[in-house]
Amino acid sequence: MRIRFLIVLTCLLFLTGCVPNIGLGGREETILTEQFVEGKVVEGFPALPLFPKSEVIESYGKDGKYGAAFISSGDLVKVVNFYNDSLPRSGWQVSLKQQSETNYFFEIKNDQLEGAIIINTAADGKKTAITISTAPR
Repeated sequence: MRIRFLIVLTCLLFLTGCVPNIGLGGREETILTEQFVEGKVVEGFPALPLFPKSEVIESYGKDGKYGAAFISSGDLVKVVNFYNDSLPRSGWQVSLKQQSETNYFFEIKNDQLEGAIIINTAADGKKTAITISTAPR
């Protein structure tokens, strides 16, 4: 049920037309609030790897559930490979599924959280969108 919730939540973020780009682990300035914000990462967002030079589009956090959308000029395959390599090194268990030629879905979990990372070609056909969502296990 939680996975279904995370998938729906992630799809909603993507369908709003927002392209994900997040500054995790304190790289970007954070907002001291538990709500939706544009251009910043909300306080408390989980420490997840972020593809270098990605830009935060929006993020949210409430009751231990977090999500964010980012955009990157990095090549789709390079971004997917980055997450496939860096997530396990950061303590996350990963299951990767290629949904289509331009869409990849990571199911992620660690001892405290579970979630999803969706990586796909952005609407402009040039950039790469990264959508991240997590919730307590």
